[in-house]
Amino acid sequence: MKRKILTAAFAFALTAAFAQQPAKNKYQYYLPIIEKGTMEQKDSLANVLMSELKTYKSEEDYRTTINILRALGKEDLQTSVEQLAKKKYPKGSLTRDAFITNVFYTASTPLAKEKAYNELIKKWPVKNFSEEPLTYDYVVATLAQSFANDGNAQKAVHYLGELKERFWRGNGYIPVGQILLSAGDTATAAPLLKTAMDDSYYYLTLPENEKDNKARFAGMGYASSMSAYVNILVAQKKYAEALNYIENALKVAPEQADGLAMVYYKSLMGTGRKLEAYNILTKLYAKGQFAVENDLKKLYTELNGSDQGYERFNASLKTELTQNIRNHIKEMAVFKPAPDFELLNLKGEKVSLSSLKGKVVVLDFWATWCQPCVRSFPGMKAAQESYANDKDVQFLFMNTWERDKNYKENVVSFITKNNYPFEVLYDDQKDPQTGEVMAAKFGVKGIPAKFIIDKEGNIRYFLTGSTPNVDYIKLEMKELIEAAKKPYKG
Repeated sequence: MKRKILTAAFAFALTAAFAQQPAKNKYQYYLPIIEKGTMEQKDSLANVLMSELKTYKSEEDYRTTINILRALGKEDLQTSVEQLAKKKYPKGSLTRDAFITNVFYTASTPLAKEKAYNELIKKWPVKNFSEEPLTYDYVVATLAQSFANDGNAQKAVHYLGELKERFWRGNGYIPVGQILLSAGDTATAAPLLKTAMDDSYYYLTLPENEKDNKARFAGMGYASSMSAYVNILVAQKKYAEALNYIENALKVAPEQADGLAMVYYKSLMGTGRKLEAYNILTKLYAKGQFAVENDLKKLYTELNGSDQGYERFNASLKTELTQNIRNHIKEMAVFKPAPDFELLNLKGEKVSLSSLKGKVVVLDFWATWCQPCVRSFPGMKAAQESYANDKDVQFLFMNTWERDKNYKENVVSFITKNNYPFEVLYDDQKDPQTGEVMAAKFGVKGIPAKFIIDKEGNIRYFLTGSTPNVDYIKLEMKELIEAAKKPYKG
């Protein structure tokens, strides 16, 4: 009886607080319950949300409630609210978004996508959603890429011209430009890539007090857009022009030097500045870009008159890289017991952390939609293969935060298609008390997230983010695993 009274009181307090919050603030207001609340508290919040539906006066109220219910893991309630909102606002953003997802994105040909796009802008005109231009820009960019892949450059360029947000349009221009380049259409691709580069440069060089989040986002793309355009100049042997762009870029955005390193090297070589090119290659190699080794050895031999001493020089670079990695992983060091779990693998078999005691365990939290996760997988595959004969090391790939109802089929398809020899576990078992999946219990805020657990079941290292550099990941994982094999010294 006492618990029922307390629950009722808690729900009453939530109701009063919720009613006082503007729709846009409600999610943040209830974030503590969403992230750390008990299952009882989450159930009470969900009940309050459902009881308030009849008071809603805008689609924004419904959308906020849908987002909260999704975060609470109340999929059935979320679906019912979505259906109610769509019925009440047939020309609103929820029905529009459903059309984009279920009709536009599933269209199998460019012409089918174009037909869906025309229906979209007729039923849900852009002018009715003036605060959401990016929603339409995503669609337009996808349509342009579809035509580019189909060999219709004219249509691709036409639709790129409909993009509204300058800060974002490079995300449409660059993929289309690269598709056209690979098809040999440099004449059409070059202006697109130059526009993307110029846009990024504009935002990057704004005064600091004028740089909002949009400007910072656009500026971050400078290295990729610059490399794409300058590579055209290099291919055309316009090395001096390429160098002019690159060296200007390094002045205004020195933090993007790594992203420009390869095209900088090629431009320096093209203008005969071989010593500077050699220094660039040396830095790349010392950061784990071992793919440049042939060029590095060739240039070393040319500058020194022979390859005498190269092997010693090469070994010193690798030693420097290893030491840098060791210094870096110190920043990732932690020491706390890892939460135990028992989850199902792709075969439906149960796998628990406790059953792996006595082994160093590498956990990699990931999702099929997470591009940084996917980019790191070739490196993680190489790292796992390097420990294939070590029975004291186990890699587990924790599939989490999937968005589609048929996520299990998607995961199996993804793993099979890419021939990844991973032990994948589905992180979809919710704690009955808190409603949390295992990622939350490990404190994961973003993916990819990797944990190195020692033989006693303690988390020794935690790292986030990714790199596509296979050699670097392989070396980094080796240092982390071997360090976790050693007794903890505090």
